[in-house]
Amino acid sequence: MSNSASIVNEVEERLNNEIEQLKKDIWRVGDPEKPQVAFGELFDDEQTQQHYEGLAATLKAAKKRGIVTYKSPILLKGAHDKVMVNLVDTSPMGNN
Repeated sequence: MSNSASIVNEVEERLNNEIEQLKKDIWRVGDPEKPQVAFGELFDDEQTQQHYEGLAATLKAAKKRGIVTYKSPILLKGAHDKVMVNLVDTSPMGNN
């Protein structure tokens, strides 16, 4: 495998891991009855801040993959704090 292919695989794996963690974080930080959370609430969460290199970029990638939805072309802290981020798959996850 070439070095560039190796880098692509590494980035893809990291993104997949971040998206899986994002699903858990939406359940953990957001509404315990349904998988949604305000962007500002998710952004301000201490565990979330420690985990993601770029939360907005991870959310955008998850939106492109059909994992989350939100009604804004971009998400910026402050301006979009009240934008609701919704998981498409609403089946409960273990959020222990």
